[in-house]
Amino acid sequence: MVFGTEPGWQNPDAGDRFVTDSNGEHSYGATAMIDQRLRKMPTNFIRSLFSRKQTTDHLAVAAELEFLTYHWLYAFDLYRFPGGDVLFDGLSVYTPDALGRFTNRATHDESGWRMTGLSGLVLTTPGHEPWNFMLQPDPTDPTHKKWDLQIAVKRSPAPVRR
Repeated sequence: MVFGTEPGWQNPDAGDRFVTDSNGEHSYGATAMIDQRLRKMPTNFIRSLFSRKQTTDHLAVAAELEFLTYHWLYAFDLYRFPGGDVLFDGLSVYTPDALGRFTNRATHDESGWRMTGLSGLVLTTPGHEPWNFMLQPDPTDPTHKKWDLQIAVKRSPAPVRR
């Protein structure tokens, strides 16, 4: 698990390594930079015409996960709006280059996901997708510097070759 997009975040030894328990869970503390970014709250078309960008708390997250015996880096952004709603945006999947760094960005279009190293095979899903996420200030921290992040990752079943 790696946070932010500092130089080296795509290196194979970046971030923290862990294995989940028998329930697929793990909890730990880490240092991460939460910055401020302007974003529009996703709404219906009419409301979006009149809504303004809001200052959000932004956190970039990436996790190296195995799918089909391959190790890929799944990266995305979380934006927390002032009311507490969290927007998930920009899932990108990176495959390793010749030096093992996750620099080969997969492409995605209406026909599916194309990852380097799959010999032209196209996947309908990227293998893993973050869902059920939460980002909020730690209510027990009087300094208001600690945050809580919860992420569940949904693993897709192995693809069927057609």
